[in-house]
Parts: sequence; structure tokens; C-alpha cells
Amino acid sequence: MIRLILVILAIAVLLAVSPMLIGEVGYVLISFNQTTIEGSIVAFCATILVIALGLYLTYKLIRYIWSMYSNTRHRFFARSEERKQAAIEQGVWSLVNSDYEQLELALANNSVAEPWQDLRHAMLAKAALQNNDASKAIEQLDKISPDNQLKAAKLWLASGDSSTVTGELKALAEAKKATALELKLYAEVLVQQQKWAALEQFMPRLLSKKALTDSQWSILLTSYFMAQPESQLTDKYQQLSKNLKVKAHSCYLAAMAKAGRLNEIELSLLKMLKKPEQHNELAQVLKVSAPGDALKLQASLQDALKKDPDNQALLLALACLANAHGEYDLAARVFDKALTRENSKAYLAQAQLSYSKSAQPQKALDLYL
Repeated sequence: MIRLILVILAIAVLLAVSPMLIGEVGYVLISFNQTTIEGSIVAFCATILVIALGLYLTYKLIRYIWSMYSNTRHRFFARSEERKQAAIEQGVWSLVNSDYEQLELALANNSVAEPWQDLRHAMLAKAALQNNDASKAIEQLDKISPDNQLKAAKLWLASGDSSTVTGELKALAEAKKATALELKLYAEVLVQQQKWAALEQFMPRLLSKKALTDSQWSILLTSYFMAQPESQLTDKYQQLSKNLKVKAHSCYLAAMAKAGRLNEIELSLLKMLKKPEQHNELAQVLKVSAPGDALKLQASLQDALKKDPDNQALLLALACLANAHGEYDLAARVFDKALTRENSKAYLAQAQLSYSKSAQPQKALDLYL
């Protein structure tokens, strides 16, 4: 711009000086339509100079005002973006540290950048579930865009309402190239919706694809057998394939024990007693037992404890079995020896039963404290 003005100025000076050099005053005549402008070349050059200077000053003023606006606008939006970024970062770190109260404080009243909106709703849903507020969690999950709903499938399952993702998960799970995660999530949907017939047909695929860990199989099969009618437990177990029976064995025995049918599974429990690596599993089965008869198993447990009196798993198994036989005094004495800080929570119900039935209410109360 400055160069242009200098060029115009040079031309104007040249035009003004040229007539003088040849001894002429010089005139400028401008005519258009009915209008005529006439003046000396010096006046014309002065006018051009004033106009050029005015244009230059106007340009500088406009540029200055624009720069002020741009900087102000940039700083405003930059601060806004910084606040949004800080909110999502604080939310993620709160989630990492399982600080759900701080997570809600960071995200509930703060906006985040558009790409993080779905993640914000998912994290707020997670916080709501931790506070046992399923309706609030579902409200947040509903705000997640359709493209990302499946990414929050576990949260939908935890909310108790898996209907939103059921159809898509089913389609993915039935595809040839379904991932282990998709298969596992669909299995959880079937359990939550108690679609046991569909689960029975789906379990062989879960097994062939190795979609579940042993602990996940235990959770799934425990839910399955505990939901079956007592009269059908054995039939349901026998219908399973050989490989599935291996996974389901303890879960089936626990369901039978809970039904009080100890006499029907006593032989299997005795086999577990003979294998030291299955002693903990035996205790877990008897932990849920209802009243029933397995007198030979009790005698065998007592004989085994004579040889290994400090075997904690066998002590817990004996205490639970004694409760099932109504021998609460024996169960209480065994629990006195077997209960520890590590296992007291898992065997709380059985221990309280033995103490309350053996006229030791204070010990039963102490387990709550």
C-alpha cells in the first residue's frame, strides 16, 4: 500500500513540476456528461496527494480496528476452548481415580468440545450408575449419538435397560467375524433379559470362540442355573455338551445345593473332597446350600480335617454343611476357627445363621460392624 502511494505521489510531483520546467503553468480539464472540472496542475496534484493520504489513513484505521476485533475474538474463543478442554481432562482423570463426585462437578455444568460430547454423556452416566441412579444414567445414555451407542453397551447393561443396544448387538454377535467383546456383550444381554433358550443355543459359539474367561463363564452359568426350575436342573445340565459341562459343573452343583438337593449331588461333592485343588470350590458350593442331607460328606470332611486341621477351605465347607444339617452349634464352633477378615464377607450369611441359631446374637451382630 505504501509503495502504491509513493508511486502516485511521484507521478503527481512529476506532473506538477513538468510544466514549470518548460515554462508553462499547466492546466487539468476533466469533463464527463454535463460536468466539467478545471484547475491548475498544481492544485490537481495537491488534491491527489490529499486523497491518497486520506485513503492511507483510512486503511490504517480499518486495519487497526480489525486487528483489535480479531485479537479480542481469538482470546475469547481461546479461553472458551481452554475451559472445555480443562473440563474433559478433569472428567477423565476423575474417572481414572474413581472419583465420581468430582467427575460430576467437572462435567455436569461445563460444556465440552463437540467431538467429546458423547464421552461426556457416557462418563456422567457412569457416575450416575455408581450413585445407583439408573434413571439419570439412562437419561444421559439417551443423549449419546446413534453411531456411538454400542460403545456404551456395558453402561446400558448396568442401567438395567439393554433394549436400546439389543438389536445391534444381536446382529454383530451373529456375524461370522464377531469379536469376543461383541459375543460377550450379547451374552450379557441374554442373561439380563432372561432369554435362557437363546442363551442355550448361543453358549456353544461362546465356547468355540473363547469369548469368556473362566470367571466370566462362572458368572454366566451361575445366573443360568439359578434361574432354572429346580425340577429341571439336572436335565438342563445333562443337555450341555461335554466341554460346557466342565465349565458348568460347579455352577450346577451350587444350584442343586441351593435347592436343598444335597443327597443327589453328594457323590460329586465327595469326589471334589478327594482333590485338594477343588477344596475351595467345594466350600463355594456349600456356601449357598439350603437345608439338606449329605451325612457321608460331613463324616468325610471331619475325617479329612483330623489329618489337616488348619485347612481353611475344608473348615468353611464343614461349617456350611453343618448349617444345612441343622447342627448350628457345630457350625458356630467351626466358624470361630475358620472366619478371617478376608473370607468373613463371603461367608457372612452362613456365619450369622450359625451364631443366631446357637444363641450367640452378639457374634452375629459383630459381623455387621
